[in-house]
Amino acid sequence: MSTPSRQGVIHDLGYRGFQGRRLGTGAILRELFTVSLGHAFGVGRSGKSKVMPWLIAGLMLIPAVVLAGIVVQLGRMSLTDQAELFAPLSNYFGFPYWTQLLITVFVATQAPVLFARDLRYRTIVLYFARPVSRTMFVLTRLAALATAIFLVVAVPMTIWYGVAMTSELDRGVHTRNYLSALFGALLLALILAAIAGLVCTLTTRSGLAVAAVIIVLMVTSGIVTSALSITYQSEHPARGQIPASFNPFTAVAELVAGLFDQPTPNPTIPRPTGVGVPAAAAVCVVWVVAPTLLLIQRMRKAASL
Repeated sequence: MSTPSRQGVIHDLGYRGFQGRRLGTGAILRELFTVSLGHAFGVGRSGKSKVMPWLIAGLMLIPAVVLAGIVVQLGRMSLTDQAELFAPLSNYFGFPYWTQLLITVFVATQAPVLFARDLRYRTIVLYFARPVSRTMFVLTRLAALATAIFLVVAVPMTIWYGVAMTSELDRGVHTRNYLSALFGALLLALILAAIAGLVCTLTTRSGLAVAAVIIVLMVTSGIVTSALSITYQSEHPARGQIPASFNPFTAVAELVAGLFDQPTPNPTIPRPTGVGVPAAAAVCVVWVVAPTLLLIQRMRKAASL
């Protein structure tokens, strides 16, 4: 007599169906942005991961406090000294230009956290399994890194501006220059985030990514500075706008100067006029858009491997 075949059995493993309201794409992106911004400052990471971002943020405050102290003492100086110091003390975009080494180190150390590690350990596949498009994922990470860079630059400038508002200096000039510098800082943050993110996806090891970002930004800065010195001493210093376009700091500096009719942080950087202003704007747009598109393409390709 043949035994009946054993029927399949469905075991109850205890899983429960979710009956609540599911969060949409917007909520996922907000959470991703918040977590990524926190990671840029070491929040949610190990103790040693908090050292570098907060050290850089603290060092960025030192020149701002010094400048604020000079502003306070400006009223006690002679009229000649006041005339000589007023222009430098009201050129707020000179702050990110002259502290570009600290900004570069911050970008180089934090960009791999948001872009290199996910590719190296293949966790990017888990992110792309969520109901979020790959483009929105990359843009959200870029926005978080750009926000972190902007905060590192804008907070010291705001302290400097706040002290200037309590002094006897021309508040209208300071306010106009401060707002234009904030625009420049935001644009600079977008450019640096896009470039650093792209470099980190090409070099997924954190140590190599840090070195690569520093090399890309500082080597181009040195080359552009040398080229600007040569053009400044030539018969056509306005031609310096061309080499200035090949570095984010000088490209944004000349755009801010030309767009808001302000002096450049460095006299070797020409202030664009006429058609030079839209040309400088186009250069900055390319600096933002081109690395971002390449970064999105790189992330898509890496996730499919």
